[in-house]
Amino acid sequence: MAKIKIAIADNNRELCQYFSELVSLQEDMELAAVAYNGIEALQVIEEKQPDVLILDITMPYLDGIGVLEKFTEFKKKPMIIILTAFEQEAMIQRLIGLGATYYMVKPFEPAIVFERIRQFFLGSSKVNTSVPIPKEKEESYESLKKVSEKSANHLEFEVSKLFHEMGIPAHFRGYAYLRDAIIIAAQELEVLGNITKNLYPRIAEKYNSTPSGVESAIRHTIEISWERGNADYMEQFFGCDNQRNRFPTSASFIARIADKLRLECINT
Repeated sequence: MAKIKIAIADNNRELCQYFSELVSLQEDMELAAVAYNGIEALQVIEEKQPDVLILDITMPYLDGIGVLEKFTEFKKKPMIIILTAFEQEAMIQRLIGLGATYYMVKPFEPAIVFERIRQFFLGSSKVNTSVPIPKEKEESYESLKKVSEKSANHLEFEVSKLFHEMGIPAHFRGYAYLRDAIIIAAQELEVLGNITKNLYPRIAEKYNSTPSGVESAIRHTIEISWERGNADYMEQFFGCDNQRNRFPTSASFIARIADKLRLECINT
């Protein structure tokens, strides 16, 4: 029996590497290709013709929705399993309408992904789990998803607590935007590489805003907080004088707090 050809499209390179290794352990599956952005994902579909594409929604250049919208151009369409950080009913309905077979909310269990692939691709509820995930691989994934698991239960509280210490006004529109930006950055380090094209659009979609509106609101919130907030705490946290016009950029502000939260998660 031919092996199921699996392709992975996710801009988290560490996750792709880990998942690729797990695919190689499955007797009935093989890795067709890995893509790190939406454009590469389309090339993989056309050139490698995988049976299954594990697709992340948030990717640079072209997101997962954009990839699905291009599906009509392909004669052979792979089964799509969506990975997403946000479980919103309207979004899920749209993804299914565009051709996705199944979706999973991050963090997820790799073993369940393989079960779903076999169930949907083979059209059977009988799942072959004869090749378990080795303990060392499970431990590797546990460290990889630790921040995500921490986020689900604690990150929002911890960010809100930091904001309170800094004196960031909760009634500002940018408060929620900034909080979400930090949480996402703590979970997905790579988003800091291009927050304008990657991070802000995600937040804008969640709040029915625009990327430029999100950017402006975050910037305004940082500026006002820097001028009117807890100067001593700000100076201690960021390691610089809290003076007018000396506040950090939005990217450095987000990165500094996200890095603190990430390190705390890993060490707990």
